[in-house]
Amino acid sequence: MFEEARQKMQAAIGHLKTELAQIRTGRANATLVSDIVCDAYDSKMMVKELAQITTPEPTVILISPWDKAIITNIVGGIAKSNAGLNAVVDGDLIRIVIAPLTSERREQFIKQMHQTLEKYRVEVRQIRQETREDLKRQKQSGTIAEDEEKRLEQELQKLHDEFIEAIEAAGRAKEEDLRQV
Repeated sequence: MFEEARQKMQAAIGHLKTELAQIRTGRANATLVSDIVCDAYDSKMMVKELAQITTPEPTVILISPWDKAIITNIVGGIAKSNAGLNAVVDGDLIRIVIAPLTSERREQFIKQMHQTLEKYRVEVRQIRQETREDLKRQKQSGTIAEDEEKRLEQELQKLHDEFIEAIEAAGRAKEEDLRQV
C-alpha cells in the first residue's frame, strides 16, 4: 500500500542529494559544473554532454571538450551560470580553480543548504498527507476498517520519520563538508 509513497520519498531524497552536491564546498567536484547549460550545436546542452570533467587536484576542475571548437561556448555557459566559478582556457582544456571559501560565503552556502533541506522536508510531508487522505477515503468507502486505518497511519508515520531522518543525515554531512577549512 505504501510502495508508491516510498518511491516518491526515495525520489525526493535522490533529488535532494543532487541539489546538495551542487552546493559548493572548498573542494573541487565535477558536479559543480556537470549540469551547467551551454549553447552548443544550435541547442542547449549540459557540460557533461560536451566534455570530460575531472578533478586532478582538490582545488582544480579540468574540462576537456570532445570538440575543441566549443571551448568558448562552455566557458560562456559557466560564466552565465552564476555559479561563482572562473573558467580559464588553457590550450585545449578549461581549467577552473576553486578558491577557498570565506567564512561569510560558507555561511551563505549553509543557509542555502538549510532552505533546500526544508523544501524536501515539506515534499515528504506532502506525500505523507496525500497517503493519509487516501487512507481516509478507503475507510469511508468501507475498503478498510477503522483499526486497520490507525495501524496503517502508524506505519506511514514510521516511513515519514525514516525519510525525514535521511534528509537530516544528508544535511549534517553537507554542513560538515561546508564547515571544513
